[in-house]
Amino acid sequence: MAVTRRRLLQKLAQIAGTAAVYQGLAAWDLLRGSPAMAKSALPSGKGKSVVILGAGVSGLCAAYELDRAGYTVTVLEASQRTGGRSLTLRRGDRFREIGMTEQECRFDEGLYLNAGPGRIPHHHTHVLEYCRRFGVALQPYIFESRANLVHSSTLGNGGTVQTRRPLYDLQGHVAELLDNCVSGPALNQLVKTSELESFREMLAQFGGLTKVTRDGKVAYVYRNERGLAGYEIPPGIANQPGKPLSPMGLDEILRSQVWNDYIYRDNAYFWQSSLMEPVGGMDHFFRAFLRQPARSGGTIQRLVRLNAPVSGIEVGNDKVVVAYKRAGKAATLTADYCISTIPVPIFKNLRTNLPVAYMDAARKLQVMTGGKVGWQAERFWERKDQIFGGISWTTDPITQIWYPSSDFFSHKGVLTGAYMYGPPAEKFNAQPVAERLRQAREQGEKLHPGYGKMVEHGVAIGWNNMEFSRMSWADETDPAFGQNAQVLSEPQGRFVMAGDQLTYWSGWQEGAIISAHAAITAITRLNS
Repeated sequence: MAVTRRRLLQKLAQIAGTAAVYQGLAAWDLLRGSPAMAKSALPSGKGKSVVILGAGVSGLCAAYELDRAGYTVTVLEASQRTGGRSLTLRRGDRFREIGMTEQECRFDEGLYLNAGPGRIPHHHTHVLEYCRRFGVALQPYIFESRANLVHSSTLGNGGTVQTRRPLYDLQGHVAELLDNCVSGPALNQLVKTSELESFREMLAQFGGLTKVTRDGKVAYVYRNERGLAGYEIPPGIANQPGKPLSPMGLDEILRSQVWNDYIYRDNAYFWQSSLMEPVGGMDHFFRAFLRQPARSGGTIQRLVRLNAPVSGIEVGNDKVVVAYKRAGKAATLTADYCISTIPVPIFKNLRTNLPVAYMDAARKLQVMTGGKVGWQAERFWERKDQIFGGISWTTDPITQIWYPSSDFFSHKGVLTGAYMYGPPAEKFNAQPVAERLRQAREQGEKLHPGYGKMVEHGVAIGWNNMEFSRMSWADETDPAFGQNAQVLSEPQGRFVMAGDQLTYWSGWQEGAIISAHAAITAITRLNS
């Protein structure tokens, strides 16, 4: 079999990591970034220093750009790892939630769970440009497969069906209702007479309707004759054209409410195709910043001090003093400027001399809780359900099950066995890890019979329980979000806040990047 460039890059990533992929791309001259990113366009920061609080995506981006511009940069990271809420769990990784027992990831070598961000939309141009510049190999992330499943406690007596069934059945019923409206004598004025037949043909195509003649009049009805909603007996050899499923009743679909939060989720702007993910795990994105050369020697990673939680910030007229701990001992660091990416649930309790209104905005910024469960399993979803990527949905607390979008037909893979947010996540994450895993097994059974016995080596993470995060993202749907985020985005003398928490891309790495760029711009203005 011929070895393609794509196949070779995938093997390089598996064997030697993204650095080898970067070199391979460079050798093929495939790393031509945009002219805007070819070199630092920022005014020189030579002789000035910046302390950055937090080594997540936003902090690392700011560190990289400011270092290139000549600033002396130090990054203080509270935890023992970089990446912030971008966390990819692999065999041997350990973590502990507050008040919970330590968990160790026991997946087989080469398998991983993106416990934080898991996808990159095609319109997240800042993230994609850094991937291009740094040689982060990407692959498609499959968000929606019509073979994915949806379970609802109000679908029949608690049924599970492929998403294509309620989706296309609902579409068909709606199309039939519209056809009845425009073809009736009292309502045909909705469409011009000259366009009426064309409109009805469009509805028939849209909804998979069947053209019939009743009492000498043409009517379009929904029967799923085209099999859009699936087949009871699939098409086969010449004498077997297939038997389409009988349509679900409109009343049953409406009662189930699967239209409300499940079968149309890929319509959302941030989930529309195409979506991507780094080959081998999302952490390859933030690690690409760490391996970039630093102006003073070494790499950006050398600028990061781990296990350095901040306790106070004092903003002066000509400097900023940050109090923190290093190896359990109190320390201070003085710099000309400070960028904080500390999550607001932690930041709001720091000792600072920042204005009362500013700290009040931090206390008022609402945040969202999120949680995930990860499992290793043999790829039963491919063999039994013909599912290759995408997400299945349920009205039970686990909400979603994600299937891997790569390595099809390999022996094992990792399922995101639960992904929930808001009140369901708060309740779920408050339970001991063992109970979360038990419930995830039990609720997964409703989607995949035998699920509980097929999954293994479970891990569960509740981001509100993580000591140095205490949230998944800021709640941009809160009516007061814009006002509070605007206050927190304004520089306070030599201090400025950053992070996705201040953007309408909260919880997305794109938000982290654009906020870092805004903070960099603020520092540049202060230094001019």
